[in-house]
Amino acid sequence: MNRTTTKRKGRGGAGWGPAESPSLAYRKKQVERLLILLAFAVLVAAVTGFRLLGDPLGRYDINAETVASQTVQAAFAFDSEDLQATRDARELAAAAVPGIYTVDRERLANQLLTLQQRITTLKDRRAEVELAINEALRASTSAQSVEEAVSGVLDTVVGRWRTDPLFEGFPDAAYLKLWIQPDLDSLPRRRFADKPKAAAAAAPRAVLGLTDAPAEGMQFANVDALTRLTLDGLQYILLSGVLQQTADAGQKIVVTRPEIAGDLPLKSEAAVSEVLRPDTARARLRQQIEALAKQYEERDPARTVDWTALSSAAYEMARLGVIDTLVYDQVLTEGERQLAQSMTPPVVRPIAVNSILQAEGYPWSEQTRRDVRSYWDILEGSSRGSRGVFSQILANVIIVGLLLTALSRSMPVLSDRRCSPYTALNTALLITCGTLVLGRIMMYFEPSGYLVPLAAGAMLITILTNPRLASMTTLIMAVLLSVQYGQNWRLFLVSGAMAYTAILSLYTVRKRTDMARAALHGTAIGLVAALAMILSSGTVFSWPAMQDTMRAMLLIVLNGGICLFVVPGLLSPLERLFGITTDIQLLEYSDLNNPLLGRLAIEIPATYAHSLAMGQLAEAAADAVGANGLMARVCAYYHDIGKLRRPEYFSENQTGYNIHDELSPRLSARAIASHVTEGVEIAREFHLPQPIVRGILEHHGTMLISFFFQQAQEQSKHGDVREEDFRYPGPKPQSPETAILMICDGVESGVRSIKNPNEDRVREFISKIIQARAADRQFDECDLTLKKLDVIGDVLARRLSTGMHSRVAYPERPTPKDANNVIRMKGTRE
Repeated sequence: MNRTTTKRKGRGGAGWGPAESPSLAYRKKQVERLLILLAFAVLVAAVTGFRLLGDPLGRYDINAETVASQTVQAAFAFDSEDLQATRDARELAAAAVPGIYTVDRERLANQLLTLQQRITTLKDRRAEVELAINEALRASTSAQSVEEAVSGVLDTVVGRWRTDPLFEGFPDAAYLKLWIQPDLDSLPRRRFADKPKAAAAAAPRAVLGLTDAPAEGMQFANVDALTRLTLDGLQYILLSGVLQQTADAGQKIVVTRPEIAGDLPLKSEAAVSEVLRPDTARARLRQQIEALAKQYEERDPARTVDWTALSSAAYEMARLGVIDTLVYDQVLTEGERQLAQSMTPPVVRPIAVNSILQAEGYPWSEQTRRDVRSYWDILEGSSRGSRGVFSQILANVIIVGLLLTALSRSMPVLSDRRCSPYTALNTALLITCGTLVLGRIMMYFEPSGYLVPLAAGAMLITILTNPRLASMTTLIMAVLLSVQYGQNWRLFLVSGAMAYTAILSLYTVRKRTDMARAALHGTAIGLVAALAMILSSGTVFSWPAMQDTMRAMLLIVLNGGICLFVVPGLLSPLERLFGITTDIQLLEYSDLNNPLLGRLAIEIPATYAHSLAMGQLAEAAADAVGANGLMARVCAYYHDIGKLRRPEYFSENQTGYNIHDELSPRLSARAIASHVTEGVEIAREFHLPQPIVRGILEHHGTMLISFFFQQAQEQSKHGDVREEDFRYPGPKPQSPETAILMICDGVESGVRSIKNPNEDRVREFISKIIQARAADRQFDECDLTLKKLDVIGDVLARRLSTGMHSRVAYPERPTPKDANNVIRMKGTRE
């Protein structure tokens, strides 16, 4: 038996229908190359803009006039300095430089010198203190210790000094005593008189003289340590910087120092609230001296000294020298601020193609003079003559060639079953060329490019082909559009954001309002992207930038409005031009008021009911396996329209008389199979979309009409029955949708023959139907796997089991008996 069927060529699921002949494929390939070359030429011409060939420099002395004598228009996009925004940015940079305060070297030196002089004054009184101590020792007795004698005489000396004007401002007597405390080892020893024999044992003895006096004389015990504590502590505080004047506590200042002291750098930055004031400086001085004293103690632990007392004595001497040492350095501050201004780059603003830099008859401004000079400088520097234009054309040829090559090479990956790669490529090329040509035309009226409906082109490609191809084509259109408008990367980002948002919003389109929603989403994202671009430029707060911002926002909103009207308006013509069936078109044919479905409902109502029930099953099964449920449902509505020609040949439309009783099995099989070809004729007569035609052709595949085949075998005496005479013409299902139609057709019509149906019996019946068609190799040319077939069977079993549930039998109501006392009158109602 000959059961050969035509197989598709290329990738599985790449298109509807059987494979093309080699000659037709070759011709399509040649046409495709010609179309790519034509698109290449159109895109290069649209992107290049040959208007530049005649643009002279046209420079003249604009400083000699106050009112422009001619109009200067930009032939290309460029960036020009925004003078006001630049001034504002540099003023902000200068204001950000903190004021510089310098530690006054003269004040620092004077305070340290004054402190040193006070210490020297104390040291110079060593002889006086030594003389007083020696006299006190001679006048003492053995009952007094040396410490007692020394303490008493120091009180006397310090008390006398306190009345001396020379010691005005010195610390109190208790602290001053620590400064002149003598080293006991440097004092002479007392020689006492001999103890009289008759005297009492406790009688004090007089001092006869002093012996063993050191050659260098008496030495102060603490003066060196106190001197170091005092000078080091005061120097550290004064170098830290003491600020007298009041300022904003949150303001930052820079402190510069003439030398390094401890952990203090030569230059540091701090808030005014962190800088020392005279009162806080004294508290900090005490802490610093105590820290230094602790360090000295750790260095010389063997020395028995009360460092706490010494710290207090040193602080009392040093605190008198705390004054403000920070002086505002205006010269250095202004120099740093001028440097910050010079380091701030100029703020530029984009000038779009065809923008009017200066209109004739209008006064020149500083900004327009700068714009025109920048434009002329670019013209002169880039040598935009014939060589410049030719190099631009060559660059555009390379860019367009690379992009179109990438698009054509990626078509096997980007296309899907909705349309062939050939049709998808032609659709993408036409929309791309149309968008770029429209962009060139609109450039002469609106130079920014924000009004070019790139998102509309992306939406059309998404609806007509698929989101993958739309994403690739949108990237190409966005790149070429930015090149067309002078390498405007802002336009690339804004238009690309709008288009990609629209693509993601149109992943599935079942209503025309879906297109409106996608356009609104794209407009909203475009506004956000434009705002981000403007904020990144840093000029949003200048008045020219605010005007440009409002204008760009308005143009993006208008662009979204254009998409609302352009996409629905062009969708239907493009569908007819390329023979593409979209979900929106399928929805139109799903309307049960369609004239063809109306005929089906009137002339063959049983077939009509079968088609509706089958449509619900097919849609549920297709959605479950990721196929197009809408397409499966619409194809189910029309799959049996061929039965309109001869409805009496089909059992569901027979009313008792069976015409097949008078026909041979072969003729009956031919009559049954003819509803496929007759259905295709009716579909073409009513201009039904190609997917519906394919559904009519493939919903029976090449299945065997087994009833009449068995009948023919039983009647044949010589065994000359050919199986191919009892098979449908085919082809086999080429897509999951038509394979699902085949399964649902057999299940929906055959499940009615099950006696006492329940879920198990229905599931078993469906499994037999699927296995029979799979054994007949009807699913070899579609993309249904075994797992998907199991899913389809489960979905159909659940749907049919739910629809075939039994109902409760209600008892009949007894007929009411007539009352004996009622006399019926003629003409009255019961």
